[in-house]
Amino acid sequence: MVWIKICGITNLADAETATAFGANALGFVFAPSKRKVEPDTARQIIKALPPEVEKIGVFVNEEVARVKEIANYCGLTGLQLHGEESPDYCSYFRNYDVIKAFRVSNYIDWQSIKPYVVNQCINKILLDTYVPQQLGGTGKTFPWEIVGEQEWEVPVIIAGGLNAGNAALAVRLGKPFGVDVASGVEKEPGKKDPVKLKAFIEKARGLEK
Repeated sequence: MVWIKICGITNLADAETATAFGANALGFVFAPSKRKVEPDTARQIIKALPPEVEKIGVFVNEEVARVKEIANYCGLTGLQLHGEESPDYCSYFRNYDVIKAFRVSNYIDWQSIKPYVVNQCINKILLDTYVPQQLGGTGKTFPWEIVGEQEWEVPVIIAGGLNAGNAALAVRLGKPFGVDVASGVEKEPGKKDPVKLKAFIEKARGLEK
């Protein structure tokens, strides 16, 4: 079954709705973003969530000590590193499930990804659409078939421009371990739409029915 992460969670109602519909993981953005959440808020939301739901903090080029401080305070189970974090940087977080994000356009730069895999400092790879001056939340897609054409040594997550209308196609073409969505299930930045949430999760998993 396709693993699903709903990113940009800012309130308990959205977290509970996403969880009720079957999301495996929720993403909390601690980097500058329209969906940024304060640690105190994230901590309160996470306290109310079932233990089996993954709680993933999204960081961009943050100081190691600050990431550890927030992760411990909020009760995060995983970290998504969405900047230019090096393999050495990632290796500081072996107690967490580490997702390293890479931006792609029409091809995948395997040489940039390989050192992270070889050093075994990450647990998953997230591929997001490359847009100049934007590190995520772009709402734009990339050719998903380039994911499905490769053999991967670690689980791969597809992100960027996903919604209920294209989730099934992304899964069919990319054959990913999982999918990650934010803007595609929102009413407005940081506020999820229950109808879109339910439809996205159903469509993403439609191939398994």
